[in-house]
Amino acid sequence: MASRQQPSFGKMCRHFPIRTALFTLGPLVIGAAQFLNAAVHGSNLWLVAAVAAMMVAYSVLVTRYQLATFRRQTVSGSL
Repeated sequence: MASRQQPSFGKMCRHFPIRTALFTLGPLVIGAAQFLNAAVHGSNLWLVAAVAAMMVAYSVLVTRYQLATFRRQTVSGSL
């Protein structure tokens, strides 16, 4: 009987730790660094908050794409 269980984010992290960290945590760290830089130097926080929000959205979209690719590779057996 076929299983309907799909590979999870944790399984993708175990198979591809560097790629997952780069595309998931990288944009979040950059957005946080931009926000802290603006707070320290007295820049326009609303503009930087918008950039940080876009970095979070980018991280979510790229992570979902990487997970879909991982699931497809798992199903096709190319891993």
